[in-house]
Amino acid sequence: MPKSTRKRSSGRARSTARGAIETITRPNQSWPVKLLLTVWRWRWELYVLAAIAYIVIAHGSAITGYFQSNPLWLNALLIVVLCGWIVTDNPARRFAMNRIWCVTTRHRLRACLIEMRVLNYSGNLPFILGCFATKTGQVVWLWMRPGQSVEDLDNKAESLASACWASKATIARSKRNAAIVRIDIDRRDPLAKTIDSPLLEDTSGVPEAAVADDAVMAFLTPDNTDSVPDEFTTERPAKTGTGETRTRTSKTKTTAAVNDSQTVILGANGEDVSDYV
Repeated sequence: MPKSTRKRSSGRARSTARGAIETITRPNQSWPVKLLLTVWRWRWELYVLAAIAYIVIAHGSAITGYFQSNPLWLNALLIVVLCGWIVTDNPARRFAMNRIWCVTTRHRLRACLIEMRVLNYSGNLPFILGCFATKTGQVVWLWMRPGQSVEDLDNKAESLASACWASKATIARSKRNAAIVRIDIDRRDPLAKTIDSPLLEDTSGVPEAAVADDAVMAFLTPDNTDSVPDEFTTERPAKTGTGETRTRTSKTKTTAAVNDSQTVILGANGEDVSDYV
């Protein structure tokens, strides 16, 4: 094979291989910046480890001596009471569960942003300002870096909800600052359970037919015309040319009953205007 042919073919192969490789640049950060970001990201885990280390070092011997001095049944009772206090609903348990879910949501959200390639050209992810507990789940605040906006998260709400093990995710931008993005992670629906209203007890004994009737329309359009006063249907007698007196009926008819169950309202020309009332 000629030498020139080999060069052209190898050049095409290199261009094809280069097009199949995704290049992602990483920001050139110093070690102090990386250390601070790592501490910020894992701050709650570091708090827990520091608390456990302090308890073991400072009070480990006292706790061990206390359990050794007590009988076995008392130690078992203390453990059962402690486990029951952790399981039951109390402020300390709610705080701990909220913190655990907030930390989990923050880590899962960051992993999802990496997999979805929500990066700028420098390779920076949106900065997670904080994650806070709500009545339906958690809310995460993001600070979009230069080159990023809320448009980078369009049509990605389902991916975020799946990554955070939630039922729904809602993405919204701040009205004052476009760089601040709010992500609501909904894990539960507070209205899913049946709500007992005291107002339902007042209508429990009323028949369904009475509840289905429209009381307002029944008052405005009575079924019979006997209850309508005479001044609304007739006018005072008028004299004719021959001296006879006849009663002149008004052109406007108020109501007309049909089948004794449906009320129809007629206009001046006899047109049915029930749908417009």
